[in-house]
Amino acid sequence: MQYVTTYTPSLLESLPRLENRQALGITEEDLPFKGHDVWNAYEFTWLNAKGKPEVAMARFQVPLKSVNIVESKSLKFYLGSYSNTPFAHRIEVIQTLETDLSLAAMAPVSVALLTPDKVLSEGIGLLPGNSIDHLDVDISEYHWNPDFLELESYVAVRETLFTHLFMSLCPITGQPDFASIMIQYSGNSISHEGLLRYLISYREHAEFAEQITERIFIDIMNQCSPERLAVSARFNRRGGIDINTHRIHEENLPAEVRVWRQ
Repeated sequence: MQYVTTYTPSLLESLPRLENRQALGITEEDLPFKGHDVWNAYEFTWLNAKGKPEVAMARFQVPLKSVNIVESKSLKFYLGSYSNTPFAHRIEVIQTLETDLSLAAMAPVSVALLTPDKVLSEGIGLLPGNSIDHLDVDISEYHWNPDFLELESYVAVRETLFTHLFMSLCPITGQPDFASIMIQYSGNSISHEGLLRYLISYREHAEFAEQITERIFIDIMNQCSPERLAVSARFNRRGGIDINTHRIHEENLPAEVRVWRQ
């Protein structure tokens, strides 16, 4: 794909959600979770009416029920096409982004442009809950394996757990995608060691961020049957873009937290 610096919406490429959801045994009409995807693009610039560059972090919120996701490399090139394109007003940039991304996703995508000061004020945050990264476990399998998931006991608990050790592979380039994964659940106690082994088993698994988050949600539901579950994946910034995906039983989504690798 050739890098261009004048506005070119045709650079966007869409990928349907349907195939992966069918593989997980879920249907668009009866999704077992709520949620959305948040994309943060840090390398975004355009020209104002006088030809002076403007910069912002572009934040996109994609609804869970969008027909498509947007392929991230195509998004990078699409955003790059704004570089030498003049716009009369900032709102025109937002409206253009919303129109193009909504068309690509086949659902309403909301856009916010954050100033450098606003991004700095948000800072780097800490995930709530308890890390499982300290666990001294033996691991020898790095291909996705849901059988690692198991109950610790039949004692009801409410826990928030997270790991920074997650890695998967991009299905397009084969490059590693690093992420911080947070699991919130209530129900019978899930084995922390088994959960860590399960999440580490993705190291040689190739799938998009949105699909991985849904797979984790379904696997935990199938293997451990919690009463309530929320899965959040905050992927490392790559190509100037980080992807944050949330799948949850309830309407109350976790607060957006920019973690250390973003």
